[in-house]
Amino acid sequence: MAPPDLQSMAGRRCLVLGASGFLGRWLARTLHAEGAHTTAQVRDRGHLPRDIAATAEVWVGDLGRPGSARDLIRRAQPQVVFSLVGYGVAKGERLARDYARLNAELPAEVARELLRTAETRDATLVHVGSALEYGVEAGSLDEASNCVPTTEYGRSKLAGTLALDESRKEGLACLTGRAFTVFGLGEREGRLVPSLLAARDRSGRIPLSSGRQERDWIYVEDIARALVGLAAIAPKEIRARKPPFDAPAINLASGALRSVREFTELFARALDIREDRLGFGDLPGLAEEMFHPAVPIARLQRALGWTPPKDPTPAFRRMRAHLSAGVEA
Repeated sequence: MAPPDLQSMAGRRCLVLGASGFLGRWLARTLHAEGAHTTAQVRDRGHLPRDIAATAEVWVGDLGRPGSARDLIRRAQPQVVFSLVGYGVAKGERLARDYARLNAELPAEVARELLRTAETRDATLVHVGSALEYGVEAGSLDEASNCVPTTEYGRSKLAGTLALDESRKEGLACLTGRAFTVFGLGEREGRLVPSLLAARDRSGRIPLSSGRQERDWIYVEDIARALVGLAAIAPKEIRARKPPFDAPAINLASGALRSVREFTELFARALDIREDRLGFGDLPGLAEEMFHPAVPIARLQRALGWTPPKDPTPAFRRMRAHLSAGVEA
C-alpha cells in the first residue's frame, strides 16, 4: 500500500505539544516537509534541534501546570493539535501527580479548550497513547476490547484516551493512536537502538537481554506519517464514530511480531556492528516487558489505506543516511 496522502496539511495551522521529544521532533519535520504552519511547544528551547527551531514557531512553556494549555491554544488558534506530551517512560519519572497531570488531565484539558471557542471547535486533536494501556500480559489487542493496564503509566495513559473519547461524544474530532515499539534516531538513552549506536565506535561485547521477547516495531518517521495522515481525515468522519473510528483508539503498529534478537541482528548488519559482539543473555529482562499476540491493524489500514512497513531494514538504511548527513536527532 502507498504511504498516506499528507498534502492536505499544506498551510494548515498545526500545534505540536512535546515537540522536543523523540516522536515530536520527527513529527515537526514531517509537518514542515508537507508545508504546514507549525507551532512547537517545548519546555526548554535548548532541547529543540536547530532545524526545527528555524522552521517552526516555538512556544516555551511547562504544560505541567493546570490551565497552561489555555493561553497556548488561544494564541496558536490551531486547526490540528498533536498531543505528544507524556510522563513515565524515563526511569526517573515516577511521581503519581505527574502521571495524572501529563498523561490524563492534560489531553482532557486540551480537548476542553478546543471545544470552548468557535475558532477551534472544528479542530482535530490527535493524541499518542501507549500499548501499555492494554496491560503487560495483554490478551485481545483489538482497540474496542476492555483494557486492563497493570502499570501506573498504562493506567494514566488509558485515562487520557477515555477522556478524549468522551470529548468526541461532545463533538470534537479527536483520535488516540496507541503506539507500540517505536524506534529511530533520538530515542532515550538506555533503550536498545541508542545503546547499539553508542557501541558502534567501541570494541568489546555489547550486553543485551536474551532477545527472545517479540515486539511490533514501527519506525519513528513512519509513525509520524501515520499521525499526520490521521490528522488529514475529515473531522466529520472522526466524529461520526463509524468504522474505523468506532473504538477509543487506533493501533499504531506494523501488524508483525519480530524478536528483539532478530531486530538487533538486522540492525547490526545495517550499521556495521560485528555480530560476535552481541552479548545476548548478558542482561535480565525487564519486569514491565509486554508480551502480546500479533497486533490488529485493520482500523489503521482502513483509515489510511496504508500499512507501515514490517521489515525494519529500509528504516535502518534511512537512519544510517541521517547519521551520515549529520541530522540532529
